[in-house]
Amino acid sequence: MLFSNLTTRLKISSKNNKIDADFWTKTNIVLLTGYLIALPIFTLITLSLLLPLFTASFFASIGTSHYSTSIPWIDDPSECEHTGRNWRDRKCWDNEHNPMF
Repeated sequence: MLFSNLTTRLKISSKNNKIDADFWTKTNIVLLTGYLIALPIFTLITLSLLLPLFTASFFASIGTSHYSTSIPWIDDPSECEHTGRNWRDRKCWDNEHNPMF
């Protein structure tokens, strides 16, 4: 009984080695090597193309957004236009107000 289990194990392990030997052919090794070389290259190319899109939209939303706001201490149309602002609805409006100010 002990010897019958030993021969069964030997048969199973020899079958596994046959499967492993069939997988590692020259063609499969070349394909796997090509895949492992191409994968990081295409990943870097993809990231280099997508990164400027994310950073541009992120920085645009932070630093270059401008909102109109009224300037309460200017109540004269000539003084308002002299400073480069617009006079509307009896208020002086600054069109380039930065919300981070």
